[in-house]
Amino acid sequence: MSGWTAAVPLIETMTLFCLTVGVTPPTASVTQDVYEAEEHSNVTLTWGFPIKTAVSVDSLYIDIMYGEPLRSIYLYDTRFEAQLYQDELYSGRVGCDLELAKTGRIECLFTDLRLNDTGTYVFIVVVNEDSHTHSCDLSVTAARHLPVNATSKPASRGWNGLYAGFALFIVVTAVFGV
Repeated sequence: MSGWTAAVPLIETMTLFCLTVGVTPPTASVTQDVYEAEEHSNVTLTWGFPIKTAVSVDSLYIDIMYGEPLRSIYLYDTRFEAQLYQDELYSGRVGCDLELAKTGRIECLFTDLRLNDTGTYVFIVVVNEDSHTHSCDLSVTAARHLPVNATSKPASRGWNGLYAGFALFIVVTAVFGV
């Protein structure tokens, strides 16, 4: 018997035990979202997770990790006087709607995207001892720069106007014999 098939009954037993005791086992999302955005733009990463609606939210923990190796770029924890930690590279550029998180939905706004923001982000959310994880990919592409005219010049007559004026002068001189 392989190690995996031996572990299945143990996992089933632990899940059944957790449900019997009233503890929700940690859940993991099996879908992986892909977000695409352009450099210097904004993007909102969104994710929904199950939450018990009959229970008030006493504690909320949100951790967003990024990179290889994973490092925390955004951390919110109500157990420590609702302190917010942000990585220096993401400071002021990442914010999550904490009220939505209490309803089972995460919306985190990433602003002023940079090319090196491309990668996989891992979300860990704990609401009243119920743990949820999710990962998504963000692909940031280079901004397309459109040429902007700094000054708008009136249409110029250029050489054509000079030739037309000279030709008119010659015709007037020939006709009137001046």
